[in-house]
Parts: sequence; C-alpha cells; structure tokens
Amino acid sequence: MSLVKQIRIAISVIILMVAAGCLFLSVYDDHRFMAEQLQKKNNDNANGLAITLSNIQKDNVTVELIVSAQFDMGHYRRIAIISPDNKTMIERVNQNPHSVAPRWFQSVFPISIQPGIANIQSGWQQYGTLVLESEPSLAYDQLWETSRHAVLWTLVVAFLSYVVSGFWLKRILKPLDDVIAQAEALGERKYITIEEPATEEFQKLVRTMNTLSDRVKSMVTAESERLNTFNQQINYDEVTGLMNQSHFTNTASVALKNDGFVEGMLILVQLRNLPEIDKQLGYSVTNQLIKKVGDAVQQQMVHYQDVVCGRLSGGVFGIFSRQPLDDFAVTTELKLVLEKLNAAQQLLQFQFVLAHTKTKKGDDFVDVHRVMQFILDLAEDQAAVPMRLMNANSIVTSRKNYLNQWKEQFLLAIELKQIKLACFPVMQRDQHLYHYECPLRLRIDEGDQWLAAGAFIDWASQLDMIQTLDGLALEYAVDMLTKNNAGLSVNVSAAAMRSDEYKDKLQALILTVKQPSRLSFEVTEEAAFSDFIRFREFVHLVKSLGCMMGVEHVVTRLAQLGDLHELGLDYIKFDASLIRDIHLRPQQQSLMRGLCMMVRTMGIVPIAEGVQDQQELDSLNAVGIEAVTGPFVQEDLQFGVL
Repeated sequence: MSLVKQIRIAISVIILMVAAGCLFLSVYDDHRFMAEQLQKKNNDNANGLAITLSNIQKDNVTVELIVSAQFDMGHYRRIAIISPDNKTMIERVNQNPHSVAPRWFQSVFPISIQPGIANIQSGWQQYGTLVLESEPSLAYDQLWETSRHAVLWTLVVAFLSYVVSGFWLKRILKPLDDVIAQAEALGERKYITIEEPATEEFQKLVRTMNTLSDRVKSMVTAESERLNTFNQQINYDEVTGLMNQSHFTNTASVALKNDGFVEGMLILVQLRNLPEIDKQLGYSVTNQLIKKVGDAVQQQMVHYQDVVCGRLSGGVFGIFSRQPLDDFAVTTELKLVLEKLNAAQQLLQFQFVLAHTKTKKGDDFVDVHRVMQFILDLAEDQAAVPMRLMNANSIVTSRKNYLNQWKEQFLLAIELKQIKLACFPVMQRDQHLYHYECPLRLRIDEGDQWLAAGAFIDWASQLDMIQTLDGLALEYAVDMLTKNNAGLSVNVSAAAMRSDEYKDKLQALILTVKQPSRLSFEVTEEAAFSDFIRFREFVHLVKSLGCMMGVEHVVTRLAQLGDLHELGLDYIKFDASLIRDIHLRPQQQSLMRGLCMMVRTMGIVPIAEGVQDQQELDSLNAVGIEAVTGPFVQEDLQFGVL
C-alpha cells in the first residue's frame, strides 16, 4: 500500500475517532439535559395539577376528568392519585408506549427520572397524593434522531477529509516521486541529479543524493581523462597526436579480419629528406614540420568516415579506411594539400612520396605494409613522381558497384526477403551467454553467399536506405525472440537513432515481445558521442521500454566515457584494437584494467570485442573484463576460471 494511501487512511481514522468522541460527549450531554428537563416537567406538572385539584369540588367524576384531560394533553407514562391510606383512587397509564430509538441505544443512554409527587388538599385535610411520570420515549426519539444526524454528518466530513487529504498529500508529497526515482537510479548506478524540492526534509535528502551523484560524476570524469591521457601516452605519437605504429597496425589488422569488412584503403606518406632537414634545422624545427604534416593529414581525412591516421616511423604516415573509397582520388587530394603546405615552407621544403592501394578482407596488414614500404623505397630517387599506385584494377572493380545498381539490388533483396541476422555469442563468466550479436546479412547475388554489413552499409547510407535496413533488422530480431529464449542485440545506425519513424516502429514492435529485456540495442561510439543529445533520448526510450542498451567499438572517445554516468547503459564493448595481443602489452593491460574498473563503477558491464585466442582471454580475465566476443568465443567457452 502506498504511503499516500496509508496517510489518507490514518487521517480519516483520526478524524473518525475524534468525531466519535465528540459525538458521544454531545449525546451524553443531551441525554443528561433531557433527563433534567423531564424531571422538572414531572415536578412542575405535578404541583400545578395538585393545586388545580385542591381548589375544586372533590367529586370523583370531576377529578377524573381533570386528570384524564391532563393525561391526554401531554406525554405521560402514568398519572395517579393515591389516597392517604395508600389506595389508588384514580390512575391513567400509557399502555402502549412507542419509540423509534432501538433498545440498545436506550440501554446505552438510559433516562432515569423520578415521578413528580404533590399533595392534593381538601380544606384542612389531605385529599390524596398526586403521582405524575412523563413518558421518556419522546426524549429517546429526539436523542436518537440527533445522534443519527451527527453520525451522518461525521461520515460525510470524514469522506470529504479523505478525498481532500488525498489531493493535498499528493501535492505535498509530489517531490517524493522524484526522490524515489533518483534513489532507484542510484541503486542502478545511474548517478543523476534532480532539482531540490521546497519541502525542507526532501530538500536535504535530494541535496545529499545530488552531492553523491556529483562526486561520482567527478570521480568518473577524472578517471576517464586519466585513462584517456594514459591511452594517448601508450597508443598515440607524442609529436603528432596520431596513432603510433603498434596501435595503427592493430587497428588495421583487426579491421581486415573483421567479418563485416569487405574493402578498404591504405595510403602511406613518406618524407624522404627528413634526415637532411633534421641536420640543417635541428630536432625542434624538424618536429614542428612533422607536426604540421600530421595535422594536414588528419584535417584532410576528417572529411571521410571510418578513416584512421598514424605515424608509423620517423617520416612515414599511414592512412587506413575501413570503408570502400576511391583511393586514387583521396591520394590526389592529399597530394595537393601537402604540396600547398610544402610551398608555404620558408626555411627548407620537404620531399614526399605517396603510395596507395585498396585492401580487402583477409589481407595481412603486415605484408601489405611491407610491400608498400618497398615501393616507397624504390621511389627514393624519383622525386618527380610523388604518387605510387598499386593494384590499379581495384579502382575499376570498385566503381562497378555504382549507386543505381546497389539500389536495385537492395530493393530486390527486400522484396524477396533475402535478409537474415547472423548470430555471434557474447559469453560472460562461468559459461553464461550474455546475448547473441545479430548483425544484418543480405544476399544480393544468386547463390548462397551472404554479404556482411560492411559490404553494403556504405552504399545503404549513400542511398538513404540505412533506416529501412535497420527497421528490417529489428523486425527479424523480434521474430527471433518469439522463437527462442536467448537474448539478442541489434545494431542501430546514427540515422535510425535520430529517426522518429524508427522510434515509432520500435515502440510498436516491443509491445509484442514478452520479455523486452532480452533485446539489446547497440550504437557505435562515433554515433553516440557525435550527437549525444539524440543518443541520450534514444537511451531513455529504449530503457523505458524495458530493453537493454550498449555502445560498441569504444576506442577513441575514452575521455567522454564519464558522460555516460547518468544514462543507465547496460554494457560497453571495447574495440578489438585495444584487445589485440594484450597479453604481450603490460601497459595495455593497465589501461584495460582501469577502463573495466571505471565502467563497473557506473554499473556498466565491460565487454571485449575480437578475442582471438586463449592468451588474450586469460589477460582480459585478469584485468576484470565481464564478457567477451570474437572469433575465439564459442558457446561452450570456459571464461572466468584462471
């Protein structure tokens, strides 16, 4: 029973008790007053009647007529005249007294009065004694009627008090709902803050919980910044701020082996006369030049999605794309940028050469990098040819997949329902299945080959069909939930996350799911933090429907993880580039240990992506990861046992 209802009942009971007490005292006083009035009536009427009888002729007929007239005019129980020798001379008795008051009421409030007695004189002699008793039923009826009205009005007042107290209490206790919501959020490790209410007691409580939330937020934010700084120190170049060689290599290697990867791009930029510049201008000026080149490369690649840049060695920069791009066009644009930067150099211009190639799923990054470095070394004496193109036919191949063809293939696949969801297990400790990752698969061409999301997601984005595909993935996931009891997770693109149409469809479909908590939604780190307001709205929607929410591929926005403290996220999936060869990298283990501790503080489950062998799994287990996924992860995986 709610607190409001209990207080309302308590108020009503108190009102009833007070009213009952007042009612009893009031009825008791009325009862005593009526008894006194009846007693006075008996005495007065007896004296008056005795005086009247004393002054008349004492024949029996006249006396009896006067007594009968008196008896008939008033409400009397008995009027009698007793002779001096104690014989009843005349007596009139009410044989059928009637009262509407129940007997129990009369027994509770008995009216006990003495009869009025007066002497009747006949000259100097006593004629007799007059005895007069009033009928108390009239008093009982009046008292009973008064009590009934009092009880009725008491009940009416109690009912009105119950209703009014309900509205009043709701108004007074309205801040309590916010306090309860905040307390529940804290219990779920969602460190939200709310506005302080006007009620003093609630104000103190909310202020205390807000202080707790602010402290946790500050702690998590500081820890995020510390870990981000640590990540910058171990995975990023100190001079340029770009990825260092090991982190860039891991990122590219993981992408090339990813199930969703189909085609990408790799560009190498080499500054050939860097030793000469260092010798003439010194270490500091050389670093400034390297920084300018790194900034120019980074700024140019901002125009493309899913592209990472790194400094692979002293004068060699790498650019890797996870999405299909026209590498010739991208390299040409980069060449113009570097030429413009070189023309602005006043002291000594740098010489550079670029090599570029397309990459495809299954390529070994180390081998591709080695061959491209060999090409750059061969171009050392050819300053007039700053661009080197590898596998030129790949450009033609890529351009075959033009937009109109993709659009027709998408529409055909949707019409023929050549769509399915793949299932990859995410295992948590002690062989418990956390959920299945369910990326979308399409069958475009005839045959049994299903395309991974990476093969068509870029084309779907360009054709503005990504929301349609996300909606279909959601429909298939809901259908799968009705056929088994396992949990599923589906990917949500940035466009779908912002789409009202997708949200309406989500709400309608979730109503058909018996256990919504078995369905999880994932957005990428980039989509979440690039439009954080929309992401927060989407998280609130998903959580209000009882589903789970997570962020995947977390690797570059570590400093912003503290912003997630009040959202109530269920899990975070750390990118495979942070996991690759973690057993060989003590500093990376320290970074992951700190990340796991921080996200667990916010009540979020840390999950590692792309686990590829037992050694990585053991290291992740030691740093406190809660769940894992990747090519090594199977449903019978023994995880959590060192």
